[in-house]
Amino acid sequence: MALVNVTKESGIPLIGHLAFGIVARGGSNLIQVRPTTICNISCPFCSTDGGPFSTTHKTHFIVEPSYLVEAIKELIPIKKTLHVNIDSVGEPTTYPDLVKFITALSKIPEIKFMSMQTNGTLLTEEKIKELEQAGLKRINLSIHAISQDLAKKLAGANIYDIEHIKQVARWINNSKIELLLAPVYLPGVNDNDMPGIIKFAKELKCKIAIQKYEEYKYSRKMKEIKLQNFYKFYQQLKKWEKEFDIRLVYNGPSLNVERAPSIDQPVKSGERVNVRVLAQGWMKDQCISSYKNRCITINKCNASINDKVNIKITDVKNNICLAEQVK
Repeated sequence: MALVNVTKESGIPLIGHLAFGIVARGGSNLIQVRPTTICNISCPFCSTDGGPFSTTHKTHFIVEPSYLVEAIKELIPIKKTLHVNIDSVGEPTTYPDLVKFITALSKIPEIKFMSMQTNGTLLTEEKIKELEQAGLKRINLSIHAISQDLAKKLAGANIYDIEHIKQVARWINNSKIELLLAPVYLPGVNDNDMPGIIKFAKELKCKIAIQKYEEYKYSRKMKEIKLQNFYKFYQQLKKWEKEFDIRLVYNGPSLNVERAPSIDQPVKSGERVNVRVLAQGWMKDQCISSYKNRCITINKCNASINDKVNIKITDVKNNICLAEQVK
């Protein structure tokens, strides 16, 4: 698999792509920051088909930390204050400059809160102390089963050890970093383990925010999962809240998210332009380019780097910019 180092010199903007850089959805101060696409496990329900056994991705991306910090600073005049959530389509702890990056962000006064999503497999007590000293405020720990066999199956990796993940949770809980357990509820698969995860959260007296499973075009799918709508999902959460006397439904302010202006969306759907290919895309038959300081993913494109191609913008939702090559 190819590796692209996204630097300022690369000319690849850090807003516009789903897999790396910055994703700023809607009118809040929360921004998703994705410094790497690399993941060390292969969950069979992964929404992005990430990990070592991906069948859809041909390229990995790693963003230079100073370039990412600079791009985040550019949002401050618009957002005023920021909640930076390092979540990645991969695993953030695979990022070699993670501590350095968080340390740099902690020196920016307008960044009021920093959180991170992780599967926990690469965390140690020493690494957690480093993240604490760097200024990380919360870790959202993915834990989808409490029994070893199912936990290993849902990680898609023999290295996965649920006892280690539980110990990681305790280390985080004993630090200054807030712990939030973030399981994905997979109806028909981990129903029997969800109560155990909830009880574990009660034991640690930490937050638990259960996520709804969604299927996407390129996500991995488990035939055992019984899809449910949002009504049934929240009905189940309310049932567990009552049964275990625990809060499971959170709003923005309770998770340190505040309203803030949306960033501009300079690229418009339907525009036709000529651009230069800067890198191969994340998926097959994709290339990456730049237009109006946005990263553009060009579908149905097999051009070489530095080639000039004609494109038509097809989608710009949430400043994720997609295009197709045209004649």
